[in-house]
Amino acid sequence: MSLTFFFRVLIFLTVAAAATQATWQYSPALLQYLVEARNSTMQLARFDSRSLVYRMDMDRPISFTYSNPVNLTKVIVQPSVREDLRGLEEGFVYGLRIRLFDSDGTLIKERDKYVFSRSPNEVFASGDVWRFFRDRSEVVAGQDEFLIESDPQAAMIEFSIIEAQPGIVGVELRVYEHRPFQESQSRSTFNRRSDAERRALAQANAFPPELLTDGEIANLTRNMWRPVGPNGIEGRDYLALVLYEGTRLPGLEEGQ
Repeated sequence: MSLTFFFRVLIFLTVAAAATQATWQYSPALLQYLVEARNSTMQLARFDSRSLVYRMDMDRPISFTYSNPVNLTKVIVQPSVREDLRGLEEGFVYGLRIRLFDSDGTLIKERDKYVFSRSPNEVFASGDVWRFFRDRSEVVAGQDEFLIESDPQAAMIEFSIIEAQPGIVGVELRVYEHRPFQESQSRSTFNRRSDAERRALAQANAFPPELLTDGEIANLTRNMWRPVGPNGIEGRDYLALVLYEGTRLPGLEEGQ
């Protein structure tokens, strides 16, 4: 081996090492993002909460019966997508058919709603809230929340998927009925909640729950919602999943 060849190899290795070091030095945000995004379902989050969500069957409807007829329903919905499509820039679109029935089973309202969801990578990059399932290959795309009004009151609500973009593995729902409100009973209703629930309701207020006035409590209890479970058999009509939510905090990874 000639000395000329040896020195050429040495120079090549030196340049390659310098380029690698420069990449890590000058592109840490991008590299860190790529590493974090691949592991965002399990790591680098402060776990804040978990919720039970219901994945719809792609080919048949799912229904929810209220404890009492209601005029207002809150729906939280999200699609889960294939892991290899988590960075799809255009996001995901799917359509739902929503039908409301009265206590006699008569259809009183029907509407189609199309929902756009940001890709999981875009949600992750926003740095707000991570949502994920444990031990599942699919990843959670952007979440959407909307209200459904009904007059006359509805006793049951039904959802079906009318269109789903390729790559969507499933669509998960959470349904809430608006709790009946009587202002004269607002304080007793509020006090029956657990400490955690009272603090969650009062978190936007400057004072702790025990220092709230009757008027402030009345305003809080107007926005109380009760979760509604689906009809049918789990595993046949729907799939119940635990959705984890965590807060991504700046510098969290440095503290690990």
